[in-house]
Amino acid sequence: MAVLAGIHTVKHALDSGEALDELLILKGKTHPRLNELVHLAKKQRIRVTFVPREALERLSENVPHQGVVARVQPKGLVDFKSWLKKATEQESGSVLLLDQVTDPHNLGACIRTAEAAGCLALIIPKDHAANLDSPVVAKSACGALSRLPVIRVTNLVRSMEDLKEAGFWLSGLAGEADNDLYQTKFSGKNALVMGAEGTGMRRLVRESCDQLIRIPMPGNVESLNVSVATGVALFEVVRQSLV
Repeated sequence: MAVLAGIHTVKHALDSGEALDELLILKGKTHPRLNELVHLAKKQRIRVTFVPREALERLSENVPHQGVVARVQPKGLVDFKSWLKKATEQESGSVLLLDQVTDPHNLGACIRTAEAAGCLALIIPKDHAANLDSPVVAKSACGALSRLPVIRVTNLVRSMEDLKEAGFWLSGLAGEADNDLYQTKFSGKNALVMGAEGTGMRRLVRESCDQLIRIPMPGNVESLNVSVATGVALFEVVRQSLV
């Protein structure tokens, strides 16, 4: 069960019709904006519970809650084989794979970007990845977690091979790659593979890519934040699909 914390985040979820299971309000606190959330929740037949501050702080995991936390049911962890069967039948589309991205802010931002770019799914390993239920992930995803299919797999490399068989072309982002993102042609079905900050992609993940590409950076910075790099690369794929 994912958790949303903060007035703006919860209001956005209510306005967009996310599947909230429960709204938890700080007991004894009154504020016009909190009252508005309670009204909206009751209108949508969402349970409202008033709880002590300690309960909100425990659930929000240090994310500023401003007196409100919501429990939200994500779109759901999708079974990889079932999803792949449907994806095989499609002629085009993009998938984002994250190799051991453990920072919840980065994971949430990547989820938001992938949903905005119209990705078919996000694929992450079950181990060594940020917790999807974290309120930090939910806050950074800004509602996208309830709209983007998320797939957790035991073996990322094996899943990459399955994607290849389903017609996806796998492109891994690596700073030392020879191929330039903007000189690369994207068509059909694409899978973009991003590694963790600092370590990048693991060796076997890197070797399983069909190609390695880099984002040209004329400045002196050696690398981009993984969520920024994800946005740059995904929207180049989007741009080419619109041409």
